[in-house]
Amino acid sequence: MNEIKFRVKDVFKDDFGKGIARIDPDVVLENNLNAGDIICIYNDSMKKSTAAIAFPSDNRDKSTNVIRIDAILRRNLNASIDDVVRIKKTKSYLAQQVSFAGFQQAIILKKPDILADKLKNSLASKGDIFSFHSGNKRVDLIIINHTPQAEVVKIHENTSIFFQEKAYQGDIPDATI
Repeated sequence: MNEIKFRVKDVFKDDFGKGIARIDPDVVLENNLNAGDIICIYNDSMKKSTAAIAFPSDNRDKSTNVIRIDAILRRNLNASIDDVVRIKKTKSYLAQQVSFAGFQQAIILKKPDILADKLKNSLASKGDIFSFHSGNKRVDLIIINHTPQAEVVKIHENTSIFFQEKAYQGDIPDATI
């Protein structure tokens, strides 16, 4: 796949929270991408990356080099609307284990099974942040490690979830680009 730069735009309403990246349909065709392929999105200026599921956008994005991603993916990339990113087709590996910590706040997880169930079938990369609501409060969890040490892993029903109660106080870790 050729290296292509994309301008970030907001997702279509129905795609929010699904980990989907809608890509200029011409680029999808020219680069033999298939709907459902796993891609890594790189924000080189911030040294961040995250994974998404690629789908062609509709005709309004034809020949525009636009990628439509939601606020969750943009946060994991430290990217804003109109920033420039690049993508690469990649492979996800089944996660054997994933370790989380509260992002900038200590969190006591009373029911880790609920977390594992909510994350089932999610793509994950080191440094990705997942947000949940507990009562009236938003809880942010950051992936501090995962096995295997691949660029992208997929959390599934047999993934062991580990949780560090001590808060992760740093910035989102830099991606390996």
